[in-house]
Amino acid sequence: MIAFICFLSMLGWAEEPVTLVNDFRVNSLVDKHIEYNKITPVNGFRINIFSQSGNHSRSGAMAVQAAFSERFPNIKSYVSFKEPYFRVNVGNFRTRLEASAALESLKVSYPQALVVRDVLNVRDLLGISPIITEEETDDE
Repeated sequence: MIAFICFLSMLGWAEEPVTLVNDFRVNSLVDKHIEYNKITPVNGFRINIFSQSGNHSRSGAMAVQAAFSERFPNIKSYVSFKEPYFRVNVGNFRTRLEASAALESLKVSYPQALVVRDVLNVRDLLGISPIITEEETDDE
């Protein structure tokens, strides 16, 4: 075996640099795959701190969200409407265990809070700000 390696090195094969040819389309596909994964929703959990129906439920949800955001500025909050309820869900948790740990600290301020399944946006989960395209800035 050693003799074969010595023979190859004498021929100069071992000294030739290896050149990789990369098609630009491969890089384009990889970039598209990365972007797709950033915007694809992921199943996860949030903590529901408000759920109400009725005449003033929308304004109640907005008030609860504003108070929560002021008290916990590092935790993202979301107002949603699923007939007939306005809801305020907070946080982005991949597992029920993570959500349950956060729930314990929120129970002091929101005793009715509970962990709920929700669809998370990967950008929110990773803390990535949304990309603004040129078309969006032209529309304004």
